[in-house]
Amino acid sequence: MCWRVLTSERGRALPEQAAPDKVFPMTQQFTPADVLLIFDLDGTLNQTEATFLPTMKAAFAQHGIPYVGDTTILKQVGETFPDFLRWLAGQGFPDDTDALAAEISRYEFESIAASGELYPQVEEILRDLKKRGFLLAICTNGDLAYTRAVLGKFDLFDLFDGIKTFGDSQQTKTEMIAELLGQFSPTRSFMIGDRYHDFIAGRANGCTVVATTYGFAADGEADEADVCIDRFGDLPAVVSRFAPLGYS
Repeated sequence: MCWRVLTSERGRALPEQAAPDKVFPMTQQFTPADVLLIFDLDGTLNQTEATFLPTMKAAFAQHGIPYVGDTTILKQVGETFPDFLRWLAGQGFPDDTDALAAEISRYEFESIAASGELYPQVEEILRDLKKRGFLLAICTNGDLAYTRAVLGKFDLFDLFDGIKTFGDSQQTKTEMIAELLGQFSPTRSFMIGDRYHDFIAGRANGCTVVATTYGFAADGEADEADVCIDRFGDLPAVVSRFAPLGYS
């Protein structure tokens, strides 16, 4: 079971249970520049359903295929695009994956521009973390164009010191995180995400794994994370707890 953050009536984050194997002694101090925060994109920062559901409804209608329902579609969030295209082929979509990918991307980018949303408090907390000097990175199974579209809408793209995407590297998240750690050599690192890819990759690289339970994980998927947060607003308290004096 992961450590959880509760919020008091005054809005102060409180620990629900201790995680002694991951909490440093209070004598060990961190500066923000020692700490690398690696973020997944969909289900962590980006409210993907706001744009992905309209995109897929349009794609199913365009091809005359009965829509499989929102719940089924959202289960695909977090998978790589090639895996998603293979899944779509099983639903009856054409085998021309290049044309299908271009069509979905067109719908998606139009939807992001019109109705893209971040989760509550994401923008202000990211800006504050950056202002304080924390190292910020993205590790996503999307591609750079999609990442730029989502973050660029809110002028957040340039906040990130490093961005790794499957679409441009064809690497697993484990490999991408390893490269980020090699690039920045942080004293303390966090992987913040909502799906099993994030948890596996973070653990493999020795990161503190933070599961965003408001994302798209199936029941029980986040059980092996070090920390679970039910809202993005609890992240600063987690960083403060697991990297003492790094965020105040």
